[in-house]
Amino acid sequence: MLIVTTDQLPGYEIRAILGEVVSSQARTRNPYREGVKSLRGGAYDPNAPENLTRWRTDAVQKLGEEATRLGANAVLGMRFDHRDVGELWMEICAYGTAVVAVRQPVEPAPTDQPKVAAETAHPAEPRDSGAIAEPPSAPNLGSAAGTPTPRN
Repeated sequence: MLIVTTDQLPGYEIRAILGEVVSSQARTRNPYREGVKSLRGGAYDPNAPENLTRWRTDAVQKLGEEATRLGANAVLGMRFDHRDVGELWMEICAYGTAVVAVRQPVEPAPTDQPKVAAETAHPAEPRDSGAIAEPPSAPNLGSAAGTPTPRN
């Protein structure tokens, strides 16, 4: 299951939008654990960041399970939300759009790239390796050295 926060999925074609999927979980707050924070010098529960990460991961996993149940293979635009429910409960919610996505074949690079000047040399001019050829409309400066310059 591919779950992304973006609204598009580069390299994939969305074949079907199956609708919104939601994963909502209620978690209890432990007033006894929070009540003893004064014994830790006023610090909060040191496991809180790990718990929050685990709860979000669980919400995303359940979101994927719900999308699979609908027949989806991806969820687009996944977001989180949370709210307090009374004094002892907290809701963590993950939601997004369940879709059927098909990977598109990778197209080869175009072969009609513009040619560099050395590849477009005038056919009458000899090609020097590494030299950049002048376009056919450029004046022939090869004989300019032998041209007398008028003096004032």
